[in-house]
Amino acid sequence: MTKRAVLYARTSYDDTGTDGRNLAGQLDMGREYAARKSYAVVAELAEDDRGASGAAFELPQLNRVLEMARSRSYDVLVVREIDRLSRSLAKQLIVEEELKRASVRIEYVLGEYADTPEGSLMKNVKASIAEYERLKIIERTTRGLRLKVKAGSVVIANRPPYGYQTGQVAGKTTLLPFGPEARVVRLIFDWYVTGNGTHGPMSTCAIARKLSDMAVQTYADTGIRNKSRAKERGRGQWNRCVVWGILKSETYAGVWHYGKCAVRNGKKTYNSDDQLLPVDVEAIIPRDIWEAAQARRAGNKGSSPKYEYLLSRRVTCGKCGLKMASNGTTRRGKTYRYYRCPASGSGGGNGWEHPRPCDTPNFRADVVDQAVWSRIESFLIDKDALRRGLRQYQQECERASEPIRNRLHVVDELLASNKTQLDRLVDLYLMGDFAKEALIERKARLETTYRALERERAELAAQLGGQALSDAQINSLEAYTTKITKGLGGALDDFESRRGVVEALDVQVKLAVEDEWQVAYMRFVLRKDEVRVVLGTTPDRKRQIPFLQVANLS
Repeated sequence: MTKRAVLYARTSYDDTGTDGRNLAGQLDMGREYAARKSYAVVAELAEDDRGASGAAFELPQLNRVLEMARSRSYDVLVVREIDRLSRSLAKQLIVEEELKRASVRIEYVLGEYADTPEGSLMKNVKASIAEYERLKIIERTTRGLRLKVKAGSVVIANRPPYGYQTGQVAGKTTLLPFGPEARVVRLIFDWYVTGNGTHGPMSTCAIARKLSDMAVQTYADTGIRNKSRAKERGRGQWNRCVVWGILKSETYAGVWHYGKCAVRNGKKTYNSDDQLLPVDVEAIIPRDIWEAAQARRAGNKGSSPKYEYLLSRRVTCGKCGLKMASNGTTRRGKTYRYYRCPASGSGGGNGWEHPRPCDTPNFRADVVDQAVWSRIESFLIDKDALRRGLRQYQQECERASEPIRNRLHVVDELLASNKTQLDRLVDLYLMGDFAKEALIERKARLETTYRALERERAELAAQLGGQALSDAQINSLEAYTTKITKGLGGALDDFESRRGVVEALDVQVKLAVEDEWQVAYMRFVLRKDEVRVVLGTTPDRKRQIPFLQVANLS
């Protein structure tokens, strides 16, 4: 009976153009191998040609490989060599075990491994070497960059900061002022610190508006300085965030820093100041001007009023789908808070127009927050609904986390198997039937495998724990239910507690205008359906229904 085969190919970020290692080359070798073995190729699965990490599990085509195996859609997985399937020993062992349970064999074009203890040992050695090479590549690259920076060179991946261009001085890569942009940087600092001659120090919004009025080219306005992404806003249109980023950068005072952020466990994190490597570059702004700008920034930050938004970063525009901003201001002693679509021209103050304008009006934050919180309360007060929601959510989490739990089960079995083998080695050593050197070498390899599996188990357990509500979050919800049912007013007054409930429920709100009324559609983890809430306010805010009557319209 002809065996069905699936071809799998993956490239790393550093070998996408190498002959034989690119996706096309791997698939060609896989087809030739399948033809020699008289296999019927049922699918060719190749990861993104931009490169994919060999240590990552969540790869689209690898997931398809495992899904097809579980459904018994093929018999043999053909891969060019071990490091194309994985550059992690733990991942290699887990994937092989999952495929083995589905009666799928893995065959490598470059390397044949017998289904014997010796063959397994050779595969583990090869996988360990692949993992070692991956770590060495990362370590060499990082060390090389840090050595280059310590020697006085900047590393900016062809994207120098606004106001600069790269150049060579005494054999080192450095930043040199770029005439037209450097003049704009000086203007920004002058306006922010001393003003424009007519008025005193200007705000970042005012600076952005003035630069936009002057149609000053931004960093992304020219194709030369914007090769990686397209500019969304119009030419010569500035955003206050860009101005703010320029004002806080010490590069313009003559000190560029390397290592501001790093990727750890797949997440972007920011390093502390003591971890940064400074490099002296040519300054655009005198040090005293830069320090004056920092003093004003610190003063503004400390004096700015703190506005409370219950749904901050959780509101989207129902018309264009953009995440809505939280805007607050104080006029004549009265505070006004709004949720505003960034593509709307009303109240933006950013000095630019969105390329796809949206006419969604501003929504009063106090009205939205009150209406949404009222619906959350009505849900929490219904203990049966809360119990049903928790049970349903836990079932959904179990379904979503099934691949991780299966992987965790495989890891536990592999750990148990390795532990048994280690115990047997101790018995063999005590019996004296085998050479000590051979046992020591075997023990070292088993311990390497065991440590790799333990690390993988810890990561899987962390992923599993992050997909469900924690005990603390469930206790918080139950405590709030108790407070609300007892009519305790403190349950409504504590903003931080309410915000904690919103985060625990992962509340997401979409704001829109329907039938002349502003409405909110809310979702949270314990409700599958979308809840519609009429806010009782017209877009022009000339008519407003008392809040207690709004429920009749929803």
